Amino acid sequence: MRSNWKTVPSISVLTLMFVSAANAADMGGYAPSMPPLLQNAPLLVDEFSSGWYLRGDIGYRFNEADSVVSLEPPPGARDHDALSKTWMFGAGIGYKWEWFRADFTLDYGTKVDFTGDSTVRTNDFTAKIDSVTGLVNIYGDLGTWYGFTPYIGAGIGFAHLQAANFGIGSDGLPREADSAGSWNLAWAYMAGISYRPMGNMHIDAGYRHVNMGDVTTGRIGGNKLIFKQMSVDEIRLGFRYVLD
Repeated sequence: MRSNWKTVPSISVLTLMFVSAANAADMGGYAPSMPPLLQNAPLLVDEFSSGWYLRGDIGYRFNEADSVVSLEPPPGARDHDALSKTWMFGAGIGYKWEWFRADFTLDYGTKVDFTGDSTVRTNDFTAKIDSVTGLVNIYGDLGTWYGFTPYIGAGIGFAHLQAANFGIGSDGLPREADSAGSWNLAWAYMAGISYRPMGNMHIDAGYRHVNMGDVTTGRIGGNKLIFKQMSVDEIRLGFRYVLD
């Protein structure tokens, strides 16, 4: 019978495998291990945060006006510092990326009581003013130390001022005028410090100045009051919650 020459390489391979196994047995039964052809890629674990956040604020306001004037006699108001201190409440939504932050805030200021003297008598003029402001704000973090992050910022947007309860103390005139309002350009600058006590919660404490423009009261006869450049200085406490 003629031998098949194709079986020779196969016999040689089997012989080599047998010899290798025998040598491994002589070395104590341990054969060198071959590295796996495929290795599992390491899992990348990273904390995901969207960067978006919600905020709520409360603040104490010191209200000012550059000047307060009346149109007709009795003579014009001369004491424009008699504006009461008030409160503000606000909410907003924003986005944070590394050291940069931007948000939109909508704030309501409670009614400011105005009492002004004329050159004729004391407490001749009275009025009340409330406000709503909407601002687009940007902030820059200045670094973090022991969990505290100071920041500075600026904002621009709108202010709606509503003047009501305008009254004149002179005899023979109606006590109060109809309310009147105005829409104005508003701008702000601020500074503060934030702290992260836990998880996604941040606490902000800071100062903000907001310029809200002019507002004019309704008329009593031919007279009304014009408040020039209403502004507020606020001491604020805020809370920010970062969304996952």
